[in-house]
Amino acid sequence: MKLILAMLLMFSGYAFAGCNSINDLDQRAYCNAKQSGRNTDCNGINNMDLRAQCSGEVGGGSCNSINDRDQRAYCGARQSGRGTDCNGINNMDLRAQCSGEVGGGSCNSINNMDQRAYCGAKQSGRSTDCNGINDRGLRAQCESEGR
Repeated sequence: MKLILAMLLMFSGYAFAGCNSINDLDQRAYCNAKQSGRNTDCNGINNMDLRAQCSGEVGGGSCNSINDRDQRAYCGARQSGRGTDCNGINNMDLRAQCSGEVGGGSCNSINNMDQRAYCGAKQSGRSTDCNGINDRGLRAQCESEGR
């Protein structure tokens, strides 16, 4: 029975879904760093803001070097674990995502369907919720996070 289940998972893509199926090199490196938990894996990211976010989330570094104000606040909220830190985010979708991920709020007000499904999967912890994500890279990231 276990062999059949393993084969079904293999053919469905869930058992072997990972960061390598993400086309964007920076997003793939970010995904790998989150999986490994090694801050040094963030060094391969070319985008300065994403590298700083990675360093802040994976290595416990500062989010202060992120240029984008909303992304800086989002990174800070994820570090602190306080949902109230999401209130300083101007972008409505990112604020709702932050509130859903960090503060336990609803993901339903996120306009982007893929981001809404990703937020819901992170909240529920069910990998099946990643199925509703159409963007291949985001779906791969969702699946690689063990959701």
